[in-house]
Amino acid sequence: MNLLDLNDIFGSIWTKLETAVRSRHEAWHLVTLATLRDNKPEIRTLVLRGASKENRLLWMHTDLRSPKCQDLLRNPEGALLLYDPNDRWQLRLNGTLSFDPESQETDQVWQRTSASAKRCYQGSLVPSSKSVEWTSNLPPSSASSDLGRENFTRLLFQVSKIDWLFLRADGHQRARWTWEEEQFLGSWVVP
Repeated sequence: MNLLDLNDIFGSIWTKLETAVRSRHEAWHLVTLATLRDNKPEIRTLVLRGASKENRLLWMHTDLRSPKCQDLLRNPEGALLLYDPNDRWQLRLNGTLSFDPESQETDQVWQRTSASAKRCYQGSLVPSSKSVEWTSNLPPSSASSDLGRENFTRLLFQVSKIDWLFLRADGHQRARWTWEEEQFLGSWVVP
């Protein structure tokens, strides 16, 4: 069995995350975010929009009216799960979430966002609220491109732990990195 080097794996993880930001065809482009609501787990899928190894930061976009935002105000801890069936890599990340609704960078992201994507933040109804009938909650296609900016934010995920699992027929490999003393410290873990 060919064992991979911890440093190579760590670098490959971040390269794969950065690639997933740019390519919707990359398996890690969609991430599963877990948070707590009333001491019960809540999970949902989000699109990975940014990754910075230097800042140990990932980010997605979300609607500030979403219930997950209230959840995160009460408890900012969360976890991300990513899986690539082609590489057979599972990645579990722990970290702290925060919002970035008013930064210049978020304004720039909003300006670069397509009109069709902006429509997701322009609905008049609060996400997850009950409705008496089916609704897409999309505004008319003629809606102003500025409408919805007040609902839009980058959701920042500060990584504190990385747990990597490589599923192999001849023996799985697993490693973990934790943020300690201003650096990630890695070790092999029993799969």
